[in-house]
Amino acid sequence: MRELDDEERHLLRALDEGVSTTDLIVMVRDLGELLRGRGHIMQANVAELAADRLEMLNGAGGR
Repeated sequence: MRELDDEERHLLRALDEGVSTTDLIVMVRDLGELLRGRGHIMQANVAELAADRLEMLNGAGGR
């Protein structure tokens, strides 16, 4: 496994500091759209399923 570069470490620190569940859902949905646009249909489907699951858990009080 390769070592993370500075930008990746910065992004991980930002995510670790706290992203609301709602923002995370939006980010995962955007990722799905991006993947679908690049022709990565299976990966896009996984991202969309993850976003759906996050929404369901968030609605059930899971945070």
